[in-house]
Amino acid sequence: MSGVSARLDGRGIVHEAGLRVDGGEFAALVGPNGCGKSTLMRTIYRALRPSAGLVTVDGDDVHRLPWRESARRTAVVAQETPAELDFTVGEVVLMGRTPYRRVPAADEERCARALDRVGLSGARERVYATLSGGEKQRALVARALVQETRLLLLDEPTSHLDVRHQLEILHLVRELGAELGMATLAVLHDLNQAAAFCDRLYVMSAGRIVAGGPPDRVLTPELISRVYGVRAVHRTQLVFERLGGGP
Repeated sequence: MSGVSARLDGRGIVHEAGLRVDGGEFAALVGPNGCGKSTLMRTIYRALRPSAGLVTVDGDDVHRLPWRESARRTAVVAQETPAELDFTVGEVVLMGRTPYRRVPAADEERCARALDRVGLSGARERVYATLSGGEKQRALVARALVQETRLLLLDEPTSHLDVRHQLEILHLVRELGAELGMATLAVLHDLNQAAAFCDRLYVMSAGRIVAGGPPDRVLTPELISRVYGVRAVHRTQLVFERLGGGP
């Protein structure tokens, strides 16, 4: 992505943004509310056409690709996820095969494999709407996995989850991306979590990307003060770790 600008209702929201995410890398967009993070993400997954600039995946302009080809390259776990789908978990996951010609036996195997990877192998016949918040997010990650793309986009994947489920989702996404060589870009709000899980951070402020790089170089007290308007100090902090080995 380079030089991307975007407008909503005639108003400029994103201004000349550029970023890159490599295969196997987990990157995050961070910044205060209303700075343009979700709008920028929408230009990447084609929900919004940029007013200027270029969004590419594997070197091709995503806004010029046929939708099926675009969906074979980019999977999305959006900020607003359907809560009351009247489908089983297995049916929701198999929706990820929509861009492809369906091969029932092979797709069923993909579904089973994806559910096992996200720790939901026993939930295939459950109704999606009955799942907990963390389980729903894992089911949507499984749907993205069967889509078999090179890029995974997650818009605030930890919203409305408690601390344990936030850590589970972030750990899962990081491990799967590294295992599959998949580039992952997420919008995150918790700077401590972003620093702990991500290889690279991009900081947005007033519609512009003002910093990018490894977390320890980006999240300086000076930048946090300038972007968030709060004073940041380095201190020993409480660290949460998952109990047990499963997701």
